[in-house]
Amino acid sequence: MALATGIRTVRVNDQKMQPIKLRMGKASVLRFSEKPKKVVIGNQNYYAVEFIDNDLTIQPLGDVETNLFVYTPYHTYGFILKVCHACSYDDLVYVKWRSKSPPKRRKVSPKESILPGHKAIGLDFKIEDLLQVLVVRTSTDPQRGLRFIDLEVKSLLPKSKELSLNSLRIVATRGGVPLQNQGFVVEKDDLKFDESSRARLFIPLKETKGFSINVLIGKERSKTIIGRKFLR
Repeated sequence: MALATGIRTVRVNDQKMQPIKLRMGKASVLRFSEKPKKVVIGNQNYYAVEFIDNDLTIQPLGDVETNLFVYTPYHTYGFILKVCHACSYDDLVYVKWRSKSPPKRRKVSPKESILPGHKAIGLDFKIEDLLQVLVVRTSTDPQRGLRFIDLEVKSLLPKSKELSLNSLRIVATRGGVPLQNQGFVVEKDDLKFDESSRARLFIPLKETKGFSINVLIGKERSKTIIGRKFLR
C-alpha cells in the first residue's frame, strides 16, 4: 500500500507552486479544465512531456527535481516535479484554478461607472481573474414591452494578454431556469488590459419579480441577484 498510486485534485494559482509526485518508469497525467497551449520545464532533458487534448502527460527520465509552468489561454499554472524510484506517486491529477479572492458584492459609487450620466445600482462581482462585472442600471421601453439591464464588463487579465468576449454569455434566470424571450448585446469583441465594454441584457417588461444575472465566459461563470426593488 505504501507504493499505491493516487488520483487527486489540486487547486493552483500564481501565488504558490504545487508539488507533483512522479515515479521512474511511470507516466503521470495532469488534467486541466482549459486546454494547455505551452509548457516551460526547468530540466527538459530529464522529462518526456506530451499534450493530449486537456491532458499533459509527464514521464521522468531521470531522478531530477525541477519546476514546470503550464500556459493556458487565461492562466499560468506552476508546479514542482519531484521524482523517486520506490514511492507513492500521482497517477492522475485534476488541476483546477484557485481564484486569489472569491467573488464579492460591494457598494459602488456612481463615479466608478464609466458610463456618463448613469447611476450604478451597486452590484459588482468577478469571474475568477478574467472579468469584473458592474450592474449599472435598469430601464424600460413600454412601447416594445422590454426591460433593459445595462452592465459594464472589465478585463482583469495582465497587460500582455487580450480577453476575447466571443464566448461571453449573459443569461437571466429564476430558480435556475432561463427567462423566456431574453437576449443580450455586447459593445466590443475583445478587451485589452484594464479596458471596459458596455453590455445590455433585455427581458420582457412583464417580468417584475427578482431574478439572477449569470455571466459566463468560456468554462467560468458567476452571478448576482437583481432584487425586485430595482425593477420598479
